[in-house]
Amino acid sequence: MNIAILGAPGCVGRTIIKRFLDASPHSIIASYRTTEEIPKGFRDERLIWKQVDLLDQASAENFLQGAEVLIYLVHSLGAKNFEQLDVRLANSAGSAAKNLGIKKIIYLGGIVPDSRQASPHLVSRMKTGKALASYGIPVGEVRASILLATCSVSYLIVYYLAKRLPVMITPRWLNSFCAPIALEDAAGFLMALVPWDIKGHEIFEIGSDVVRYADLLSLCGKAIRGFKNLVIPVPLFATHLSALWIQLMTGVPNSVGMALAEGLKSDTIPSRNRFREVTGKDPVPLKSVLKELAEEMKTKA
Repeated sequence: MNIAILGAPGCVGRTIIKRFLDASPHSIIASYRTTEEIPKGFRDERLIWKQVDLLDQASAENFLQGAEVLIYLVHSLGAKNFEQLDVRLANSAGSAAKNLGIKKIIYLGGIVPDSRQASPHLVSRMKTGKALASYGIPVGEVRASILLATCSVSYLIVYYLAKRLPVMITPRWLNSFCAPIALEDAAGFLMALVPWDIKGHEIFEIGSDVVRYADLLSLCGKAIRGFKNLVIPVPLFATHLSALWIQLMTGVPNSVGMALAEGLKSDTIPSRNRFREVTGKDPVPLKSVLKELAEEMKTKA
């Protein structure tokens, strides 16, 4: 089977490509916009890199030529108009997929809380899924909370805050709950959906252990240095201050930090965790993932 991956050069895309090449017979058509995006060392006889401009319908259709399944990983977080751009890109991909006879779309989004509480970032993730599904192709929308990997921006924010601030004053809304999951587990889940009989627009929420964001910071600190961070919540801590704080401590751009910080105000936990249902096993426990990643980060220092 030929599987097309849009958003292939990113952290999630690279992980999925490696998993497919290591553990499946499928061939991969991977997208790139500029040659500089193509990861070094990603060469295989079953991997084809094709340039695509999703804002050009002909280019989108040319990219999907020969594919049967589309894995959609595109996200324009950080762009000034990312909400509108995300939907526009999804419509382009969905229209091209319909015209090319794609059999199913697998999309990685985010867990969306009550729409009245959801941040623009999470609303955009939800709208992207709806746009992809509006073309009549079966869509498996995988919704995850925080993806944990050394290439993940969300994990790197947690890691550098935990490492550099053994004692930290944080917004009170870091008492919200999340369900982090190892990126490797999320990638394995996406692979498992390739043969899955997806019914219409089907939602698959996944996650590992449920913890508060503040506890995630503390547990990450323990994985790094052997003892937990002391986290002191305060009632008044504006989102823009959080974004500046994140930028100062981690180097993540303010626009990205702002969007992610907005998402921390709501619980992002699965209402129905379907990981075991689809894969037949449980995800790796949070503490084990954090310990492994902390050791991996030492080798990158």
